Amino acid sequence: MKNLKLNYSNSTPLPHDILVEKSVLNILLTNPNLIKTNISIISLNSFYLPIHKIIYQSIIELLEKNSTVSLTLLLSYLHDQGQLKKIGGIEPIIKILNAYENYSDLDNYIKILNEKYLRRLVIEFGKEIITLGYANTIKLEEIIEKIENYLFNFNKQNSTDKLYTSAEIVDEIFENIKEKINLEETNGLKTSYNDLDSILQGLQKSDLIIIAGRPSMGKTAFSLNLGKKIVEKYDLPLIIFSLEMSRQQIIYRFISGESKINSNRLKSTKMTSLEWKNLSQAMLTLSKLPIFIDDNPSLTLSDIRSKLRKVFIEKKKNGLVIIDYLQLMKVNMKMENRVQEISYLTRNLKILAKEFEIPILVLSQLSRSVESRLNKRPLLSDLRESGCLANVNKIEKLKSWNKNHIISSPKINFNFKGVKPTFLLTFENDIRICLTSNHKILSKKGWIKIFQIEPSTEIYSIVSKDEKKIIFEFFKVKKIEYVGLNSVYDKMIPNYHNYINKNIILHNSIEQDADVVILLYREDYYNENKNINNITEFIISKHRNGPIGTARLLFNPEYTTFENLKI
Repeated sequence: MKNLKLNYSNSTPLPHDILVEKSVLNILLTNPNLIKTNISIISLNSFYLPIHKIIYQSIIELLEKNSTVSLTLLLSYLHDQGQLKKIGGIEPIIKILNAYENYSDLDNYIKILNEKYLRRLVIEFGKEIITLGYANTIKLEEIIEKIENYLFNFNKQNSTDKLYTSAEIVDEIFENIKEKINLEETNGLKTSYNDLDSILQGLQKSDLIIIAGRPSMGKTAFSLNLGKKIVEKYDLPLIIFSLEMSRQQIIYRFISGESKINSNRLKSTKMTSLEWKNLSQAMLTLSKLPIFIDDNPSLTLSDIRSKLRKVFIEKKKNGLVIIDYLQLMKVNMKMENRVQEISYLTRNLKILAKEFEIPILVLSQLSRSVESRLNKRPLLSDLRESGCLANVNKIEKLKSWNKNHIISSPKINFNFKGVKPTFLLTFENDIRICLTSNHKILSKKGWIKIFQIEPSTEIYSIVSKDEKKIIFEFFKVKKIEYVGLNSVYDKMIPNYHNYINKNIILHNSIEQDADVVILLYREDYYNENKNINNITEFIISKHRNGPIGTARLLFNPEYTTFENLKI
C-alpha cells in the first residue's frame, strides 16, 4: 500500500464550502416553506463561516417565535439582537439573496454542507486522540472506549436524521406491509419455532427479552438453538456473552446439534466413519456462520457496548445478542445492594437494545420459591431480585388500578419470596409501608423503585372510595428507614400488574424493563411419572406489544436441541 501524504499545516482552513452555505441560506430565505421540513437535518455547526451561523441561528429563533420567516422579519430580528452590525449590515444578506438558486437542489446542497461538517469533526477528533495518547493519567481501556464511543456516535450522525410527517410515515408503513405480504414475513426475526412465532411474531428490534427458568430447564440450550436458527435464516451476526460456559463448551453444543452426534461421543472421539463425515460437515457449516463468543466471566456493560460496536461496524449490519446469564454480570460502580445492581443492568441493557436496534436475549434465574409451591409453574414474580412486600397479613380486600377505575382483583395468595432487606416508608399523611428496595411505587413522575425515592418525591394516594371515579392526592415521602431483614411476599396480578395497599399503588416488580418475559417449565422435571417426557413449556408471561400465551417445544437431550412438536 502506498503511503498517503497529507499536505496540511496549522494554517490550513478546515473543510468547508462557502458557496454551498450561501446557496442553502438563499433557498431557505426565498422559500420559507422549506425551513420547517429541513431545519432538523441542518445543524448550526454545519455552517463554517461565523456570519452564516448567525443568520441561520436567527432563522431558527424566528421560526420558534413567529412560526414564519421573511426578509423583513429577519433583518428586524438581527437588528434587535444587536447582530446586524456584527455580520456587516444588510449587504451580506442582500448578496446571499441576489444569487439565483433552484430549490430542487437543496437536498444536494445539504448533503455537501453536512459532509464538510463531518470532516471537520473527524479532524477535531484526530486532535483529541493525540491529546489522549499523551495523557498518562488515563487508562488505555478508557481511551479505547472513548474512541469507540466517538466512532459509534459519528456513524449514527453520518446517517442524516430527519423529522417525518405522518403522511410520510403512513406511506412508509404501507410499503412495508406490501413487502411483508410479498415476502410472507413479519417485521421480526422469526425463530422457526411455530408456536413461539405465532405469539411473538418473531423477535422485534429494540426488545429486551428475558428468558428465565430454574437450573436444568434448558435456558442456555434454547437460546443457543434460537440464535443459530436466526443466524442461518437471516445471515445476521450473533454475539454470545457467556459468563458461565466456556466458548469451547458452547461450540461443542453447536457441533452436537448440527452433526446429530452426542456431545459425549464427540469428546471421546470414538465415532464411526459416517459420524466423522458428519462432524467434518458440521464444523465447516459452523465456521461459515457469523457467530461471535465472549466467555469473559467479569463481563460489564461497557464491555458489551464496545464489542457490539466492533462486530456490527465490521459486519455493516446489526444482529442478535444473547447474555448468559444476568445474575453473573458485574457493575463497575458501587451500589447499596445486588437488587439495585440488577435493576441498573436491565435498564441499561434495554437502552442498548434501543441504541443498536436489536433484540437482546438475557437469561435469568428464577428464585427458589418456585420449589416450595405445589404448582411449580413459574410466575413473573419468581424472577430473582424482583420487588417484594412485607406484612401482607395487613392487606384486606385486594384491588388493582387500571388507569381509569379501581378493580377488585381475583383472590390470589401472596407467595413467600424469602428473607430480604426491607425499608419502611413514612408519608406526610402518616401512611407507612414496608418494601424491598426494588419494589415499584406510583409517583407523580411515574413508576419508580424504592431506592430512587427522595424525601421530596410525591407519591399517588387514592382518597376516593368510589370505584367508578378515582380521586388522587399527592403526598411527599417524609422518611425512609432501613428496618433490616424481613420475610417478604409478592403476587402476580393478571392484566394490571399492580395492587393497592393502604391507598398506595404498588407494582409487581427484573420484568419492568423487559419487553418480553419467557418462563421455562418442564413437568417431567418435577414429576417423572407424567407421560410428557421432554416437552418444555415456554410461558410468555409478559409481552409489551402483543398477546401472552404458552408455546410447547420438544427437547432432545441427546443433542441439546429444541424442535417443533409434530401434530
